[in-house]
Amino acid sequence: MGAKDAVRALLDRLPDDCSLDEILDRIYEIEVPEREPALAAAAELTEAQRAELDRRLALYEREPARTIPWDEFRRELERDE
Repeated sequence: MGAKDAVRALLDRLPDDCSLDEILDRIYEIEVPEREPALAAAAELTEAQRAELDRRLALYEREPARTIPWDEFRRELERDE
């Protein structure tokens, strides 16, 4: 898959109201493993981590209104520092 195809697939997975910051964060997540294979290997998930992500994704799909956008979450973190 080429870079454009990867970005198109990414955009198809993101919600229509996502922010540019969210898009750029996801592009970065795609780009880093391609440029830094050692980081990609270190970032492989354990079974427990994958199960937790699956659980959170299922919760989001059942109740999307309970979630907040990444940029809002980041602002909350920065406010608490």
